[in-house]
Amino acid sequence: MTKEIGILPLVYDLDTKRAQYLRESALEKESQYKLEWFIIDLSAVPIIDTMVADQLFKVIAGLQLIGIEVVISGIRPEIAQPMVNLGIKVEEIRSFSSLHQAVQYTNSFTESLI
Repeated sequence: MTKEIGILPLVYDLDTKRAQYLRESALEKESQYKLEWFIIDLSAVPIIDTMVADQLFKVIAGLQLIGIEVVISGIRPEIAQPMVNLGIKVEEIRSFSSLHQAVQYTNSFTESLI
């Protein structure tokens, strides 16, 4: 989206194989783009199971460890439930129900730095 903010829109069914690929490639791609913010949008994902949610949070944790602020968007009840079932501390991850809200949030930080 910008030099500082990247968006990854996930679409259709997220299975374990796709989630593993995401985990493996996210850190590699970040080193190429040098982003400060990364938005993972789940708006077009109908449902995820606990295995996929676990992989997704491993991606988020890895990105956070290398200093990237991660925001997730498109969270609906059927997406939230598996995440809560895993016992993940969701208060440590900024989330929004829509991509628009997530973009506004990240832009507010990058614009204040200009």
